[in-house]
Amino acid sequence: MGILAGPVLAAEPEVTPDVATLEKSAAGGDAQAKFLLARAYFRGEGVAKDSAKSRQLLEEAAALGHADAMDGLGFLYNAGEGVPQDEAKAVEWFRKAAEAGSLKGQLDLGLMLRQGKTILLSNDESLMWIKKSADGGFMGAKAVLGRLYFFGDKLQNADYSKAVPYLREAAEAGDPICQNMMGVALRDGAGTEKDPAAAEIWFRKAALQNSKKAQSNLAHIMGVQSPEAPNRKEALKWLIISSEQGEITAQKTYEEIMPALPSALLASAKKEADRFLLIQRATSGKPKSASSEPTEQNQPGDGA
Repeated sequence: MGILAGPVLAAEPEVTPDVATLEKSAAGGDAQAKFLLARAYFRGEGVAKDSAKSRQLLEEAAALGHADAMDGLGFLYNAGEGVPQDEAKAVEWFRKAAEAGSLKGQLDLGLMLRQGKTILLSNDESLMWIKKSADGGFMGAKAVLGRLYFFGDKLQNADYSKAVPYLREAAEAGDPICQNMMGVALRDGAGTEKDPAAAEIWFRKAALQNSKKAQSNLAHIMGVQSPEAPNRKEALKWLIISSEQGEITAQKTYEEIMPALPSALLASAKKEADRFLLIQRATSGKPKSASSEPTEQNQPGDGA
């Protein structure tokens, strides 16, 4: 869980910006156009990437009261993009954005107040702002709170009972990391009653979104290590998919059980794993096929 869970400048674009129209509107004093144009310059979409120009437009939009532009300035100062890196300045702008009602600004301020390196940290104020963002309906803040309460950090001890409601909301909204963590909570009885069947459902939802940790967890809860498991071929498929994407636990289990696997079972599971990864590669370009070398490392905060 890193600083700036959903920065307004670096987030994926929804549509290609019409730069010419934005330039015209921005010149006429439209704050939203200035903000969108600043984002285009930051990303280099339709124009050459220019962090300094992005900063200038954000400052103009912020002066007109645009809350997300204030958050964008906080992002620039925290990242050192187009300005000298300055956490104190970042906090100043995040606070302005938060107080102006930006849900992302509230989340970013909350994260900064617990993860900054050169500023005074505050667990209470951090939680206050993140909760305010979550209560305002920002799903990213709900996911952050769920993960924060589940794992704890240097300012906050883990509290599973507080984590589960936030994890469930984010999981139901489709967040694969939180879906996997709901599976872990239900599997282990962490903050909720143990329910292996429900855990399997959540692991499967996340696995289908290509969460390699969830794929490993799904394989294990389905009994991939047991020759008597009724759905061992499917379990093995998920183990192979996870292993080939670099998930350490899956790799270790696969190495342990592979010598004793029936060749027909292994070949069939590998075929299904390859098919899944081929589709994933075609749609995202990230995963490799089940025959290739794993290159990705475990992602922190993705559950046990």
